[in-house]
Amino acid sequence: MTVNVSQLEILVLDDHLIIRQAIEKNLKAMGFSRIDMVGDTNEAQGKLDSKKYDIIFVDWLLPGKSGYALMQECRQDRKFDDVAFVMVTSENDKHHMIEAIKAGATAYIIKPVTPETFKEKVEKVLEWIDKRKTAGAQRSSG
Repeated sequence: MTVNVSQLEILVLDDHLIIRQAIEKNLKAMGFSRIDMVGDTNEAQGKLDSKKYDIIFVDWLLPGKSGYALMQECRQDRKFDDVAFVMVTSENDKHHMIEAIKAGATAYIIKPVTPETFKEKVEKVLEWIDKRKTAGAQRSSG
């Protein structure tokens, strides 16, 4: 895989500090270092307006606007075409998973998540990013 995880920009959006910290710990164990963390969609919007992220980890249920709604809005904007959205949620029924994937989630992780499952899902996301970057490079050189 050609993706250098230490260069990727990550945003973690969850209203529970302990979940944000757990995700950050798992990401750091995988070599990620550029990690921003926010607790609500307003904070997230501010970050998204000022920075380009490669992966956004988002909880479905949040106070105010849901992470699901934020993801749907982002997917309407072409600047998010190559951004991976990872839904990290306790919503564990198949209906929610299907809706999230339809709305543009790259991966769906059900809480509570083990480090092994987290790593496995994130590796799949990295493969997705690698394919997108490779396809983009081929488009611009071809």
